[in-house]
Amino acid sequence: MSCIGPFKFNDGYPTERKVIDASGRLGSLYNTATDSLIDRHSAQPSETKPPNKRSICRVFSGDQSREPTSFLSNIGFDDGVQRSIRLEMVVPSGIGRFIEYRQPINSNTRFLYYCYKTRKETLNIKARKADRIVAPPQGPTEATHMITKIKWGIEILCVIQISKNQSIEAIDQLLSRISHQLQRNEVPVQLSNDDRRLINQLNNMTIYGSELCVDDPNTSLLTILNRIQEWQTNVNFHQPILYIMQPLRWLYNNIQFQEPCFKPDHANIHLDRIEPMSKRIENQLKHLHQLFIDLPTNYLSPVLNEQLKVVRQKYSVLLDAQENLNERLRKVIPDVRRNRRDPQELDQIISDERYGCLHKNEIDTFQITIERLLAKAILIDKLTKNHIEYLNAFDLRPNESSSFKNEDIDIIIKRSCSNDKYSVILWYSSDRLKREQPDRWEQIYQQIISQRHQAIKLIYVDFTNCQERLDGFTVVQLPPKGKSETQLDSLTDIRPQPPRTTSVPKQPLPSQEQERRSITPPPFPTILPNISYSTSPKTELNVLLLGETGVGKSTFINAFINYLKFDTLHQAERGQPIVLIPVSFLLTVGDQFDEVVVDFGDIDPNESYERHGQSVTQQCKSYLFDLNDKYSLRLIDTPGIGDTRGIDQDTKNIDHILTYISNLSHVNAICLLLKPNTSRLNIFFRSCINQLLTYISPVGYKNIIFCFTNSRATFYAPGDTGPLLQKMLVDGNFNIPFQKTNTFCFDSESFRYLAARKRHINFDHYQEKEYTDSWNTSVTESIRLLNYIQTRQPYYLKWLSPRKAMIDISMLARPIIETLRLIIYNWKLNEAKLFFNQIILNSNPIDFEMCTCCVQSNAVEVGPFWITEYQRVVLRNYVNQHHVCSSNGKHFLIEAIIQHEFIDEPAGLKNERWQSSFNNFLLKCDRLIHYLRQQGLLTDDDDPFQCIIERFLEEELQISQIQHIDSNMNRKVREVLQSIKQKRQLNSQQLSETNEKLSLNQVYQIINEFTGIPTIQKQIDSIKTSRQLKMKIHECKIQTNAIQNKAFSRLSNSLE
Repeated sequence: MSCIGPFKFNDGYPTERKVIDASGRLGSLYNTATDSLIDRHSAQPSETKPPNKRSICRVFSGDQSREPTSFLSNIGFDDGVQRSIRLEMVVPSGIGRFIEYRQPINSNTRFLYYCYKTRKETLNIKARKADRIVAPPQGPTEATHMITKIKWGIEILCVIQISKNQSIEAIDQLLSRISHQLQRNEVPVQLSNDDRRLINQLNNMTIYGSELCVDDPNTSLLTILNRIQEWQTNVNFHQPILYIMQPLRWLYNNIQFQEPCFKPDHANIHLDRIEPMSKRIENQLKHLHQLFIDLPTNYLSPVLNEQLKVVRQKYSVLLDAQENLNERLRKVIPDVRRNRRDPQELDQIISDERYGCLHKNEIDTFQITIERLLAKAILIDKLTKNHIEYLNAFDLRPNESSSFKNEDIDIIIKRSCSNDKYSVILWYSSDRLKREQPDRWEQIYQQIISQRHQAIKLIYVDFTNCQERLDGFTVVQLPPKGKSETQLDSLTDIRPQPPRTTSVPKQPLPSQEQERRSITPPPFPTILPNISYSTSPKTELNVLLLGETGVGKSTFINAFINYLKFDTLHQAERGQPIVLIPVSFLLTVGDQFDEVVVDFGDIDPNESYERHGQSVTQQCKSYLFDLNDKYSLRLIDTPGIGDTRGIDQDTKNIDHILTYISNLSHVNAICLLLKPNTSRLNIFFRSCINQLLTYISPVGYKNIIFCFTNSRATFYAPGDTGPLLQKMLVDGNFNIPFQKTNTFCFDSESFRYLAARKRHINFDHYQEKEYTDSWNTSVTESIRLLNYIQTRQPYYLKWLSPRKAMIDISMLARPIIETLRLIIYNWKLNEAKLFFNQIILNSNPIDFEMCTCCVQSNAVEVGPFWITEYQRVVLRNYVNQHHVCSSNGKHFLIEAIIQHEFIDEPAGLKNERWQSSFNNFLLKCDRLIHYLRQQGLLTDDDDPFQCIIERFLEEELQISQIQHIDSNMNRKVREVLQSIKQKRQLNSQQLSETNEKLSLNQVYQIINEFTGIPTIQKQIDSIKTSRQLKMKIHECKIQTNAIQNKAFSRLSNSLE
């Protein structure tokens, strides 16, 4: 049966092929079944024309759901050619080499494709008369077609990966501008300085093109754009980009030539099955390859090493099977295309049992095995970095006995790990328990690493491979040999935290000699006897209140204290209501709706009512309620989010809030206060929730509570806000529960009623009843809220997160730069041959807010230097001194007073060591900044180090202008400070080029290196003391006798 349709003398049967092998010329023979040139005959063109349209340029985005090679269709490769490339039937060149691209393609990937056609060559050849121009091939040939037309030109394909810290919108706009100019052939391309800067920041880009133009895939895009005009005009750079062919049988009318089949691959159901299968296998094996790259070369554990050996062998089998399958397909597909073989042979190959290992389920199962091995390597690395030894329990079997029980392993471990010198903490765990209880695992881990010190050795015992199932996490404490339990407690300074609930621990690994020291942790938070985080004998329930400006956080606190004191609204009205936070509000009264301003409470400088739309609460403040002798409740009032001063002010408020709570050991609840009907939920959600979730880890999501204020109008329900909030949580993929159990509805208007009554404003009977009902409902909800909070396990604020890293780095900024300047001072002393002297610094805390804008400073003489030192001097109205300061990035908080001293003691370092320390300090700072920018936590203008460096430079310039002093040594210091900007730019460029990506643990390794420097630690201690002092100032304590409400009293008693 013929594949050729009705005979066409004029047009023939032209077939187009994207050029794979650019060596073809007019008259060359081509085999369309294998997409290969058979010979490279060259005939002179009968006609050469310029193309109708020269330039084609398009930009398109990546899609992780697509197989990478499918993007070849976007640049002109049909399905058949793609299959030939994928099965390695041909060797691609030019832009076809994109098949070799190995990076993941996703929504942050951009493709810039450019094609410039220079000419179209045609061989005017007619049916049955081709031999007049080109002699027919002699003898049998595999060729099916002759090239009769060629389109010449150049092609470029740029593959760009946009990193997290780069603006996708800005890059898309840049590529659009470039594409627009190239599409209209406006060359050379016009670029602004900003465009060039943005292009230089594209450090993950691969470029494919004609080998004559692009010989290095890492060529800069700027280089490409600058050379396009030259490539267009110089014929030496032009190559074939499209072949147009006619069948030999039509050209020569000779049946000895094969009859080509013009049925496309996708029209053949048997060929069509090959494509998805090949793509699927290739993608799966590529993913396995990446996993193997990440796997370690070996493990210290014999059982893990054996598993690694097995998976490597199986992976080799998979690769061999894939190669064998592709080899058979490469042989059969060309014959199927020529109709020499039955297409069903392809189905027989695919279903061959020897390729069963390539089935999707088989590879998926194998992938899970590799991922678990990789996860084990990551776990071991994580433990090792925190000085926790990894021990695989399966390796302890004597004579590799598989029937060895966990009880036997327990005895062996305790006997072999006991030590004369120090205590040992053993943590029994398994991969299954870690998967099933990730939150609990993480909490144990955090508490374990918080107890690291020289007197304790930490060992993680992995029971994953043991035959007997481990029932639960177990922590075992082994005292030093010969020490009693009491001596152990005294030695390690570990004291039990009073548990709130009683639970009977399981003992999955009993052992007579150590059974009393084995603890299977009950539900959060008791895991080990905890190191005491506070000197207070009471357990604090810390509750953070967050909400948009005007939601009523302060009113909520005022109402809450009165709920505690009075049983009824009537009793509160007759008594003396408590006003913790002064209020000022407008009330309409009477038949004429007269407006009355109600002020209640003493003036508080922390509360500002002067600027409408700005947060009334200026700083965080704690309200500490003694619930009983053992428990206290801390409500933390915070500045509102959604301030009219804009998102920058919101960010500053969030930073202040997170810095404030970092002074605490934990929070029990994070209450998000919302109005039941609000149109600003999206603004609050974006500003607050997103930033909050970069600070707390998923372990803390269960501590988030939703409180709705002013809910009387919505019958004490979330109102329209509820569905909107639910949708936002789902759309944002936040695993935050929003249920009845963690949702509370209040109406604090009864407190405003009390304030108005104290100002002798009257209400009618109906209004009084409404406020009474509001009071009673809100008291009931408050009791339910307290009950719920006391069931929450603490979220410990020492747990690591990207935003916590930012807060910690910000705190370190001044201590680091002060120490850096100290290095410069001593470096210059050394250069001046003052070898037997050095500058040291002393640090002292302060108990009030002060920044470089409002601080008073003096230049003091310290040895051969003049140094600007800040004074502990405050204005008479010091409380508001800092609040009026500008909030621009040039100013920073002064949280410690630094004083310098010139002493007669050698520093002991040579010049090159001082310079090396200086450069090392800067590089570490820039690595931290690079990490924060990658996380999207910093912009170019938010560098916490830079504002301090600039301040120090300003101070040096001021000193240089003081007359009648010798500032020669200061000039040398100033020169070094001025060199910092360039050094940091080079550091930043180097980090971008190497694309360094630090893990959170690596970030804290750098932070710990800094805090291990005594000069820095001294300043940190002062800053922490200052923060504690200021926190005490902004703390209001309410004694136990303030709780007189009977319902609350019963709740307080139940906590004991």
